[in-house]
Amino acid sequence: MTFDLLCKLLKERNDFLILTHKRPDGDTLGSAAALCRILRTLGKRACVLPNSGATARYDFLLGGLLAPEDFAPACIVAVDIADEALLPPEAEAFRGRTDICIDHHPSNTRYAAALYLEGEAAAVGEVIFKLYKTFGIAPDVKILEAIYVSVATDTGCFRFSNTTALAHSIAAECISAGVDFHRLNVEFFDSKSPARFKIERAVFDSLRFFCGGRAAVARLTQKDIAAAGAGVDDLDNLASLLMQISTIHIASLLQENADGSWKVSVRSRAPVSASDICLSFGGGGHPRAAGCTMHGDAEGCTAQLGNAFERALANV
Repeated sequence: MTFDLLCKLLKERNDFLILTHKRPDGDTLGSAAALCRILRTLGKRACVLPNSGATARYDFLLGGLLAPEDFAPACIVAVDIADEALLPPEAEAFRGRTDICIDHHPSNTRYAAALYLEGEAAAVGEVIFKLYKTFGIAPDVKILEAIYVSVATDTGCFRFSNTTALAHSIAAECISAGVDFHRLNVEFFDSKSPARFKIERAVFDSLRFFCGGRAAVARLTQKDIAAAGAGVDDLDNLASLLMQISTIHIASLLQENADGSWKVSVRSRAPVSASDICLSFGGGGHPRAAGCTMHGDAEGCTAQLGNAFERALANV
């Protein structure tokens, strides 16, 4: 649907319940929090569905916004959720019932009754910012703080190749409005726990190179995670570390799940498409950052990824 139709639906509907994805990140939670506050400013009843995967790092965004158990939604809105398979356990009751999806993943499976998709957006937070401006909301630090978290985290603090001119404009407006960007940057990008340092060491110790050093695969086991005493926040965005190696065009991290499967995160440089590679394994995402789930032993999965990387780099 068009942006105008999205605005029309949000103006016409009420009793909104906003869904976020499992293993929630700054974009899904920041976008949900900002959209919820925008809708409330417009006089709507709106809440964010609790997500047990959200860590304490995001509590400041969600305070006072979570839906009570007796909340009866009339309009289900998903933000930053490309596929119903990404719904958290709390949202299973709403499977097949999503009224509106606001997303920026080109791989979106179009499961919602109405989809607004901006595949070139750096983050869903860019769309939420456009809503904030279109609806004429007075400067609001809490809304802009949530939008800043969304955009900054999905662009790696405005360093990743998906960063847009709008992303920088949003940051400028947030700073002008009084958002404490320095505190947020320290929290999300500059501060590491001792466990995080142990995890990074485990990742680099496991590194294997392919394609003459142009591709790499690392793995992180449940044993590694337990030995480091790592929490969810300590495992954030590890795949991007591998792209710091100057010769690398594509890299992947295999992170072992509790059930023995592997969460696969792929990062790439143009013209190699991380999304195309993950689609071949049943996943998807963005051209430079994508993911999928793989099953089997670590060596077998690593070999499969190595072969996929060889094919992707054959003509590069």
